[in-house]
Amino acid sequence: MTSTNVNFLEQSVSKFQSLDTDDRLTVLALLYTEISDEIPAIALNDVPNEKTANLVAQIQNLPQQEQVSALRQLLHQDKVGETAIPTEEYASMNADDKLAFWYQLAQNLGTTIIGIPDDYIPSEKATEVVDLLHTPNIEDLVNFFKRVL
Repeated sequence: MTSTNVNFLEQSVSKFQSLDTDDRLTVLALLYTEISDEIPAIALNDVPNEKTANLVAQIQNLPQQEQVSALRQLLHQDKVGETAIPTEEYASMNADDKLAFWYQLAQNLGTTIIGIPDDYIPSEKATEVVDLLHTPNIEDLVNFFKRVL
């Protein structure tokens, strides 16, 4: 059973990492939206700390188009350049903090955080990753998030 989970995790992470940044954001948004009812108990065992809450607030305070740019920069940290938010703050977070950060963002999608437009159609590659990650095992999904964030 464990080898299946390892293979699932490796395959999922590999496919996710082959996506472009916008597809990665789409996959994260879709997955977090779908599982938001199930993930708090696991992801937020420790209440969101000041660092994650502060970074979420900084993104919420940006105009919507800049929010998208800021999130792209967080996911694509190997690019150096001007950023609207301190990406080093995100980079210094541990996996649990990053998981909590994205969860907090997902909770605000469509309100204080720009949501996925209703008429948006994910790319075939993004849809393939989302379909792959439709797993009844929430722990596998949490492990996936910790590897890719």
